[in-house]
Amino acid sequence: MPEIKRLVQPVEVNYVCDKCGHGMMVSAGEMNPATGEIPHKCMICSYRQVFKWVSYPKISYVGLDEGNS
Repeated sequence: MPEIKRLVQPVEVNYVCDKCGHGMMVSAGEMNPATGEIPHKCMICSYRQVFKWVSYPKISYVGLDEGNS
């Protein structure tokens, strides 16, 4: 198939702390390559949570015709 191009914009994606509901989660260690688990910590209350195969904050790309959802 031929290549196609379209304009996109970067969008920052954060995860709000499940405990305090205010702080943003940030990576607090390295990913375990066997399980994909990445430890994270809330910047406000220090709550710890593990995510699989995703690290926050992250950057996604959205087509200019798609919106920011």
